[in-house]
Amino acid sequence: MQRKEDKNQLMKLDDRRFLYQLMIRQLQDDGYTKVAALMSQATMVPALSADALEPNRLATLVEYGMNAEKDRKATGRMDDHEPKLANGVDFDAEQNVPNIFRPFFAMTTRFFTSHKNSCRIAKFSRDGKLVASGSADTSIKLLEVEKMKNYVHKANQGSDVDEGRPVFRTFYDHSQQINDIDFHPYQNHLISCSRDSTIRMYDYRSAVKRSIKVFSDSANVRSIQFHPTGDYFVAGADHPVIRIYDVASGQAYASSHSGEHHTEAINQVRYAEEGNTYVSCSKDGSIKVWDSITNRCVKTFTNAHSGCEVSSAQFSRNGKYILSSGKDSTTRLWDLQTGRQLRLYLGALQQKNRLHGTFSFNEDFILGCDEQSQGIVVWDTRTAELIYKFQGHGGLVRCVASSPVEPVYMTCCDDFRARFWVPENYS
Repeated sequence: MQRKEDKNQLMKLDDRRFLYQLMIRQLQDDGYTKVAALMSQATMVPALSADALEPNRLATLVEYGMNAEKDRKATGRMDDHEPKLANGVDFDAEQNVPNIFRPFFAMTTRFFTSHKNSCRIAKFSRDGKLVASGSADTSIKLLEVEKMKNYVHKANQGSDVDEGRPVFRTFYDHSQQINDIDFHPYQNHLISCSRDSTIRMYDYRSAVKRSIKVFSDSANVRSIQFHPTGDYFVAGADHPVIRIYDVASGQAYASSHSGEHHTEAINQVRYAEEGNTYVSCSKDGSIKVWDSITNRCVKTFTNAHSGCEVSSAQFSRNGKYILSSGKDSTTRLWDLQTGRQLRLYLGALQQKNRLHGTFSFNEDFILGCDEQSQGIVVWDTRTAELIYKFQGHGGLVRCVASSPVEPVYMTCCDDFRARFWVPENYS
């Protein structure tokens, strides 16, 4: 509660009058009563009464701000002008709002990069400025989104890492297929996990071409994600026990309550936006929600996909809903509080492969992969209607990643390519 009150007071500093009152009161607290009186006279702002404000309030606020600035400098997080995220879907707030038509514009490939084997995963950074792709050839490529958006293909252009081209780093540090990747919330770090049973961390702005940290597991690591603070990450592997890793120490933690674990391999783990909970899904057909502080399971969706393997699970932006996909060829939206299924999305064949569903940047749409057409399908989140399909790859699309800030996507395919998609005439 105290932190919320401090935040409100900081917002009041925009009011010059209140700022002057804080300064006058601080001068009084420091014993400079005459100077305080002169300032009150010069600014024509009356001093606050003794009981109107706690002593040394301005000094406290200044100390708070300086400590926050030191923390940002120490962590490298100096840019407070992060892109504003869309509000996302909220059925409770939209109950009395008539449903409107939300068009999904025709998509076109603006850029593609090629790996030497199946491209398995892609992930955007939280500010949407970067995207990374990972492959069965053990490579990870990092690309700049703005350069892809402005890219114009020219004949005989050479390698996709030439100057001015979108790919700016490539890492080859795993010995087997890349399964998942994630960007640190505010540092120039990337983590990846692999079939080689390791998790590796890279500094992608450093001259070092290899990982700067390695975390070892006993099995194929399928899924990872940073906590929103960046101090921890969660990992799911071929065994049923989820692990939380401390980034600084490398220490791994697991729930001691064995009865709460999954019974088979973990397919995906994802944090809620606030970081207070995370969700997991498994080959055992269940989805579990965990308290990230106590590491206790707080809810289980048993047989979430009619007993079939659950391929993916993620929270909506407001944390009220869970989006899941499974090998029963369905994508489903769940109410976290009640455990009730809210929407069922049909029309994409997903039986042989673990294919993920994902929200668009504003959560108006859900995108998934289709084994039959080997393309991408798009549903309206609210109506569950399949409204659009697009293709361009020459094989099974394994993954579709959505930018968190704009309607652009990266798809990964067995044709070795990662394609960057934008709406037609998008700039």
